[in-house]
Amino acid sequence: MLKFFTNLYYSFPVQLLILHFRKFQVLLIFWVILFATITGNFMKTFGADALFLAPEYLGNVNGAAAAIVGITTGIFVMSWNITTFILHSKRCRFLITTAKPFLKYCINNSIIPLLFLIIYFVSALSFDVKKELIPTAQFIFIAAGFFAGFMILLAFSFAYFFGADKRIVKTVKPMAKELYKNRKVSHPKERPQLSNYRIRVGYYLDAKLKFRKARDVTHYGEEFLDMIFKRHHFSAMISVLIGFVAMILIGFSWIIKYSRFLQQPAYCCCLH
Repeated sequence: MLKFFTNLYYSFPVQLLILHFRKFQVLLIFWVILFATITGNFMKTFGADALFLAPEYLGNVNGAAAAIVGITTGIFVMSWNITTFILHSKRCRFLITTAKPFLKYCINNSIIPLLFLIIYFVSALSFDVKKELIPTAQFIFIAAGFFAGFMILLAFSFAYFFGADKRIVKTVKPMAKELYKNRKVSHPKERPQLSNYRIRVGYYLDAKLKFRKARDVTHYGEEFLDMIFKRHHFSAMISVLIGFVAMILIGFSWIIKYSRFLQQPAYCCCLH
């Protein structure tokens, strides 16, 4: 039993969660604001919780509005993963030995996003059904819209990173073969010690949500590892830029459609 809890404590998801609270705590402020908003503890008098829990599109609370919120939430989650991946990749070098390292990182870094999604759906159910008096069937449609928008954004993001991974592997594979051919077998005493930046990780979750043992990477040179991670960082920054552009385009399209909706004669008559 003691071994189980020890392995759990030194698992990658738990170590990443601890790392977020130890380093760069300022990034957690954004999560605190989001959690406080959906639970009604931040700017409630201005209706901030309603913007998340009962979003409107063209004057109606519907699945399309929820899909837009789902997409923007997905952009935020991916930006969170990308930012922390760039900051913490030097502490988890073992990821370089896995296929699709960024996907593995996102899976193991999903404790906070999953907790947010759970609280979001629970809060949305209570807010929509009890306060907004939305029928349960309509709420299911709204929740499905949010989930669809969120998953579509994740699918596009990982499709981009899978393509980037293939390009990186294609470029680095000849270098890795040359490194393996020329490397010298070293004795345990001659192996470099773990730097102060790295964290102790025994197991990590793979793409099938199964725990795998983290491999040792001390036989790789630091320059080689840095080169690979820098290529991943460049792809990550490009995706963040694409995400922000997508948010701007979504905002402009919503403003244009909503302005046209306000100009409709029937709606203007209702205002009078």
